[in-house]
Amino acid sequence: MTVKRIKKHFLIVSRRLNQKAELRRIAKHQNQTLEKVLTSFLTVKYRKIDHEDQSAFEHCENYRSTLFDDKTEVSYDIFGIDKTARVMEICKNAPSSKRWCEFLYFIIKNTSAPICLEIGTNLGVSGSYILEAMKHKEASKFVTMEGLPQLCTISSKQFSSIVPASKFEVKQGLYDKTFPELLKENVNFNILFIDGNHKKKPTLEYFEQLKSNVSSPAIFIFDDINWSDEMKEAWEIIKKDPEVNYTLDLYEQGIVIIDKNESEKNVDFSLHLAY
Repeated sequence: MTVKRIKKHFLIVSRRLNQKAELRRIAKHQNQTLEKVLTSFLTVKYRKIDHEDQSAFEHCENYRSTLFDDKTEVSYDIFGIDKTARVMEICKNAPSSKRWCEFLYFIIKNTSAPICLEIGTNLGVSGSYILEAMKHKEASKFVTMEGLPQLCTISSKQFSSIVPASKFEVKQGLYDKTFPELLKENVNFNILFIDGNHKKKPTLEYFEQLKSNVSSPAIFIFDDINWSDEMKEAWEIIKKDPEVNYTLDLYEQGIVIIDKNESEKNVDFSLHLAY
């Protein structure tokens, strides 16, 4: 076992031992958005899932299963890379785990009118969970961004099996082009899932620019905050941003809450959801 894995295991064990105390500390703050995230966390952690939710999850996981058998070759030409990969290989290495997708689902479901942005569509697994959560919500919209054209086609087909096309938009293209165009649309998102680039500079740029395109309160979800030293540095900077009220470090993901009606700033918590 490498030193990195030992450190990860020790940190997670420590969090699990301290989790009850941390949950009590979170509950004391009585912020509605923080409570929404906490409720979503507890629902997944302790499997308080009803039949409707379970059916939604099965639909999403059945889709994931089909991807594991898909031998379609995907080209990376748009990035200037002479590379191809099969859908089954991409699905094995990239999409979020079932437990994390369920957590995202309940955050969306517990939001009355979710206007959601996802940076990093990939094969549309997490997007499927998002749309399952909002499909019965009239005042909702899902916008997702992806560079690879073939992945956009695959994801769009899956999304159309869940909701009408009017409820989602897949923006295809290099982020250098599509992200500035998105900002010009002045859509005020309230849930933002950042999973498209695991480097410090673009992660911080996304956060800084998107802060002006959110309604309040807003929830940012950053994936793979411990992916690399760069992502760890980015997460530490985000936590200390003067506009941030609360952060939850779940090891794999980081949750950020910006609430303009809240006076508390830069309050951070650490929990454990799953390996």
